[in-house]
Amino acid sequence: MIPARSCALVALALVECACLQPTSDPGTSGFYLPLAVGNTWVYTCGTFNKINSVQQTVTVNGMQTFAYGLEIPTSPTQSTIQIQLLANDAQGNTTLYGYLINGAVTLVTPTVIIAAVPTAGNSYNYPSPSGTTVLRQYLGSGNSTPTPLGTYHNLAVYNENNRQENYGYVQGVGTVEENHGPNAIYDCLISSVQLH
Repeated sequence: MIPARSCALVALALVECACLQPTSDPGTSGFYLPLAVGNTWVYTCGTFNKINSVQQTVTVNGMQTFAYGLEIPTSPTQSTIQIQLLANDAQGNTTLYGYLINGAVTLVTPTVIIAAVPTAGNSYNYPSPSGTTVLRQYLGSGNSTPTPLGTYHNLAVYNENNRQENYGYVQGVGTVEENHGPNAIYDCLISSVQLH
């Protein structure tokens, strides 16, 4: 945590500290993945950038979900965009309901992929678009790698498929750090975020 005296140096620093220091209480600081159409997260991954965004709403069995476009780089010049149908619930969890594949809805068994109050070591496995299981585990909390927007605290870190992919979420902000590619070699750090 940044000492209070550092935040008091100038008004700009105070504003910056407030933005980069979300509270650790899930009930007061929002969802780990804020969902609203137009929300956009831009990342720098060393020599290239990637973008995740909420593209539209899609009704699934009477439930409003959000089409979250997750860009997954496999090299500096190649990536795929997986469109997950997600919704946040009253408890603060983010649940996967399906995918948009070539514009068509593919439903899955609703599965919590980001818990409001995760426990280290718990599994949050979920169905992939191809029907296989993505192995997802909550590792714990900590600080992000320094990003162009600063260092984030109280990061909720999940890994997938034996740490081939890693995601670090901050309540009220979203994913601020992702690792992709073979052996998670691409460290993608948040460089801008637009929330609605």
